[in-house]
Amino acid sequence: MSPQQSNMPRPISVVIVATLVMLEALAVLGYAISYLSNLSNDGVVNVGGQIFMLGLCLVAAVWQGSVAVNFFKGKAFTRAPIIVWQLFQIILAVSFLSSNIAMVKVGAFAAIAIAGVSVVLLFAPKTTAFLGDRPAS
Repeated sequence: MSPQQSNMPRPISVVIVATLVMLEALAVLGYAISYLSNLSNDGVVNVGGQIFMLGLCLVAAVWQGSVAVNFFKGKAFTRAPIIVWQLFQIILAVSFLSSNIAMVKVGAFAAIAIAGVSVVLLFAPKTTAFLGDRPAS
C-alpha cells in the first residue's frame, strides 16, 4: 500500500533523508558551476574531457535532485539510488581523509556523517513503513 493510499503521515526520517539528498544534489550542482567557471583554465584534461566532466556533474545533480523529490513523495524505488550514492560518497570521502588540507578533511568527515545518517534513516522502521515495505505500527 503506497503512502498516498493509506494517508500515512510522512515520518521525520523521510524528510531528513530527502533534505540531505537534496543538499548533496545542490553541492554537486555548485561544484558543476565552479567547474564551469574554471573551464577556460588549462588543466590536465583536454577541453573535450572537461566538457564531458561538466555534463556528468550536471546530470548527476539533476538525477540526485529527482531522487530526493521522488523519495519525499514516498516512491520506494528511490532507496536503491540513494544507497548507491551514499556508498560512492563514503568511498570518495575516505580517500580525501589523507589530504593535508584541513578543510578537505572537514568536508570528508561531513560527507561520511551525512552518508551514515542517510543510510541509517533510510532503513528506519517508520521510513520503510512509509515506503510500503512493512505494515504501519
